[in-house]
Amino acid sequence: MKNTKLHKRNNDIGDYAGRDNANLKARRRLFVATAVLIVALIFTGGVNRMQVHAVDHLGWPAYDEVNVDSYCVIDAVTKKIIIAQNPDKKRANASTTKIMTALILVEDENFDPERMLTVSDESLVFLDPNSARLKELKTDDQIRTVDGLAALLLASANDVARVIAQNYGGSYGAIDPGGYNDATNSQELFVGRMNQRAVELGATGTHFTNPAGFDEADGSHYTTTHDLALIAAEALKNPLIAHICSMRYYRMPTTDEHENSWWGTMGNSNALVLYGADFMQSEYYERYTGVKTGTTPQAGKCLVGSGVTTDDRHFICAAMGITSIEMSENPWLARALPVRAILEEAARQEGVPVKEGRDLLAPVTPSGQADPAQPLSPGDPVVTEPGSLESEPYKNEDDLFFAGGLNQTDPVILALAALGLVVIIAAIVVGSIILLMKLKKLHEKQNNRTRGRR
Repeated sequence: MKNTKLHKRNNDIGDYAGRDNANLKARRRLFVATAVLIVALIFTGGVNRMQVHAVDHLGWPAYDEVNVDSYCVIDAVTKKIIIAQNPDKKRANASTTKIMTALILVEDENFDPERMLTVSDESLVFLDPNSARLKELKTDDQIRTVDGLAALLLASANDVARVIAQNYGGSYGAIDPGGYNDATNSQELFVGRMNQRAVELGATGTHFTNPAGFDEADGSHYTTTHDLALIAAEALKNPLIAHICSMRYYRMPTTDEHENSWWGTMGNSNALVLYGADFMQSEYYERYTGVKTGTTPQAGKCLVGSGVTTDDRHFICAAMGITSIEMSENPWLARALPVRAILEEAARQEGVPVKEGRDLLAPVTPSGQADPAQPLSPGDPVVTEPGSLESEPYKNEDDLFFAGGLNQTDPVILALAALGLVVIIAAIVVGSIILLMKLKKLHEKQNNRTRGRR
């Protein structure tokens, strides 16, 4: 009887130890899985792209799937708001600022497309060496105003934004009647006119601090999507701005300082214009007309898109805080598709007539009409361009001049972020080691207790 009880007790102890070991193993697996998940989230930044679960009947992302913090679609002529979400929310707006920079330039009483602009030392100073710019531009270089305008709107060149503001501000370079030769003050005068013009346009939720669209630490550079749409509508009234915004590619002309024809090549980062309405199977738009992309840490991804409808109306969509769809191989298109969906919905609600589908391989004439007698030529209908602007096929998908998110980030911030990531990973590793050591000690302690009971 005594031996039976002792045997039962030993079995109970063995069962207890087995359960302890199983629990320890389960806790270890749970800990490892949690650590792996945390590290994965750190390295991927969490889920930051929109997974499209619904598409329209043509297979494009549907309006109901759009994830945009703020957007506003207006009729460019009547200024009527067609559809909007958070249109009066003030946000940093990145390089879409350059739409106003372009407007102030062409409205200047001294504006001359052939006027030569002087590149200052101040225009080339950037905290981030990767900031979007014409990388070959040097101090004292001379560039034409019209080429600067193209680089501003297509290459999103931050140095050129400064060059334009400084030379047309009134106290430096091309326009300096007082002989002040003060690039910094001249730029401030130009930015002051940007803010004044915004008020005149009814863009009362806007305040600019620089002509390029850089973030300010205190958040003092901002606008709203409604204001931005109004500014874009006014800018597109100018034929030169409208033409440049609708171009896909451009190159700066050669000069004595830049003898290579490829020294300043650039491509439009606005995928609406780059691919066109027919490629994107728009049911309501004959063509897309612009306008400008922008990206900074505060602003996120921004795009002002516009297009002419089948009934010859001009709609403008300003969107900020865009969550791109999952399309890592083509980030420009990923950013544009939510805006395409918003523009389509706006046209649908306005009763715009639906156009017939078009075959991308069908030969076309310059007017856009099918012409079987013409040889097959890729792309959209040919657009006649003025002699002052030249275009060239663009071959580099990774545009050196494209204003990406990190391009306008202070390197100190990047260094601190990297250091923080290293600290977090180190903390996880150290914590893992400590926890595993404690689990090991607990396991040994329980094993010793089990042997003692025996």
